[in-house]
Amino acid sequence: MMWLRERPWIIAALVVVILVLVVGVRTVAESRSELVTADAYEQDGEVMRALEHYRRAMRGAFPLNSYPARAATSLRNLAKDLEDEGRIDDALLAWRSIAGSSAATRFLYSTTNPMREEAHDQIARLIAAHQRTGIDVGADAEELAAEHRALLRESASPHPFWGTLLLIGFAAWIGGLVVTASRGFDATGRLQWATAWAPLSGALAGFVAFVLGMLFA
Repeated sequence: MMWLRERPWIIAALVVVILVLVVGVRTVAESRSELVTADAYEQDGEVMRALEHYRRAMRGAFPLNSYPARAATSLRNLAKDLEDEGRIDDALLAWRSIAGSSAATRFLYSTTNPMREEAHDQIARLIAAHQRTGIDVGADAEELAAEHRALLRESASPHPFWGTLLLIGFAAWIGGLVVTASRGFDATGRLQWATAWAPLSGALAGFVAFVLGMLFA
């Protein structure tokens, strides 16, 4: 096992892989559990409880996890049923759940989400048709809906690029310090610049990326 001691990055990589797998398995399992619970509540006619659990199932986004998409489809159908019943506020809540959960699970490589865009369109339409304020009286419905749609698309959630940079920077910062502590000093505790400069540079770069992510995310 001496080769492992000489290559601490292998141990670090294994730890990261194990952590990702554990988080992934738990995320998928929780998402599936929330979806099953939501379906049960909807079958029992408790649509508001079902809505809450569908929203939680959507938050369990992870590569190859199909449960969030299934939860979003169920929320979409539920929103339409609620509108047909005249429960506009509850229908709005369902569409907002889709929009909010989609925004909360974006990644660096995320593209336009059709379900989220549809949710924005439906929210804007319902507000323009049923929740006009005093200043909106007499306004054209299509123009009012367009204004609400534009406001919805002004995302207030963390930017995917800067948010991802923040996480990567934090990992590089801590990882660089750990490697420096394990390889950058001799037996007497003196800093060995020849072996310490690379991980220290990585830690510094990670710290800078972390700070930039905090500022702009």
